[in-house]
Amino acid sequence: MTFVIQQLDWYKRRKPTDAPRPVSVEVPDFRKEVNHFCDIQVIFDAGDVATLKGRVTQNPITGIWSVHGINSLGQSISARYVED
Repeated sequence: MTFVIQQLDWYKRRKPTDAPRPVSVEVPDFRKEVNHFCDIQVIFDAGDVATLKGRVTQNPITGIWSVHGINSLGQSISARYVED
């Protein structure tokens, strides 16, 4: 399964921070099922590896599947599923 990491920028009224950026993502238990909860394994540019709790969503207009996740440290990710 291939996922494309989408950039999350929350700096409309704040100064950007030097938060680690995700470089690789794997979702071993991904299913094309709306609101399916899954674990997301992420590798960040600083070399950190984290497991995030995620939820699968589908855009009702485009039909694109995505997974969004966050953990207790506030690390978050959004990735779009690309069909092979």
